[in-house]
Amino acid sequence: MVTNLVNFLLFKYYMKELVSKAEILNIIKSCNCYSQVFSEASECMQLIFGIDLRDVDNLGHTYDLVTCLGISYDGMSSKVQGFPKTGLLILILSIIFLQDDSVPEEDIWQTLNVMGIWAGMEHFIYGEPRRLILEDFVQEQYLVYWQVPNSEPARYEFVWGPRAHAETSKMKVLKFLASISKADPRSFGERYEEALRDEDQRALSTFMATTLADASSSASGGF
Repeated sequence: MVTNLVNFLLFKYYMKELVSKAEILNIIKSCNCYSQVFSEASECMQLIFGIDLRDVDNLGHTYDLVTCLGISYDGMSSKVQGFPKTGLLILILSIIFLQDDSVPEEDIWQTLNVMGIWAGMEHFIYGEPRRLILEDFVQEQYLVYWQVPNSEPARYEFVWGPRAHAETSKMKVLKFLASISKADPRSFGERYEEALRDEDQRALSTFMATTLADASSSASGGF
């Protein structure tokens, strides 16, 4: 039932259509296990595809399917394969955040290998993962891939790209990870404190930009 529901939700996402509780019940065909199946399917959509079910009417009767964490990219326009790929992007952004904002390339692959994702090997969702990461995630500016200074032989690492900073935040990633692991965000310790500092810096930057824009507008009006 979980697999059938996930397939149905993916179809709805492709069609850019809302999904109703009545349609979900039609897939599950049992009210007794609705909550469990819906919860497992929702988690699968988030973790694997990076797609969230957003409650439209606040009653749990209608849902919109959107990419998680404010990220606008879903990889559907890439030449890799026809599945949303935001889940893999969120995973890599999460690894970078949890490891002090930069991660050696080999550490990324060590984590992905545990999940059955290997460089040079076709994956049924992500296609060839290394190509997806370097040709899509990097070119779309969600990741920056650079050589570690003075490394011999050359070693490379990943950091967040400008588009990741613009569309999401460390706090959003932290709350996402906390939700998935059913933990309190504060239990992440130093990472939680870092996310709070990042929120403060974003608020200050927004305030300064607004102030400068208002000042510029007032000055222009004076002429």
